[in-house]
Amino acid sequence: MLTASGINFGYRRTIPHMLGILCGFNVLIIMGTLGVGSLYESLPQIEVVLKILGSLYLVYLSYKIFNAGRVGLNEQTKGSERPMTFFEAFLFQFVNPKGVVFAMAAASVLPTEFSLSESIIMVSICSFISSIISTNVWAIFGTLIAELFRDQRKRQIVNTILAFLLLATIPMMVL
Repeated sequence: MLTASGINFGYRRTIPHMLGILCGFNVLIIMGTLGVGSLYESLPQIEVVLKILGSLYLVYLSYKIFNAGRVGLNEQTKGSERPMTFFEAFLFQFVNPKGVVFAMAAASVLPTEFSLSESIIMVSICSFISSIISTNVWAIFGTLIAELFRDQRKRQIVNTILAFLLLATIPMMVL
């Protein structure tokens, strides 16, 4: 998603999306560390709901990526393309089953010799650092690809490939 945003909107306009991921995922990690993950484990139906919501949202995002920057859009949709906002990216972390499972896993492997507050600080710092690196790599990669694919036809091919790759993550996420 960040690669597509980097391609279509550039690095600077992708920053709110990146910050939403950073903050949302960090909150998810903290919640997992605080034990919200046990709620998730005790109510397995939550996982099904998250998978459905996350899958539907990925289908929607794939559609948006597929249509991003298309020439000949009707007047109602023309100019309505925009990068994901901070709030949208933040909220997406909570319906992303991979993120929820990762947060639970991170919370379950904490060393027992640390207090809860020390554990939260350690996990948050590690999560924040790795998220900063990964979000920047994907957004910069998209920005670099955009430089190579300034031609509208090539851009459409890249958007189509990225949209289908995003759709391809759904079965992996659901399983």
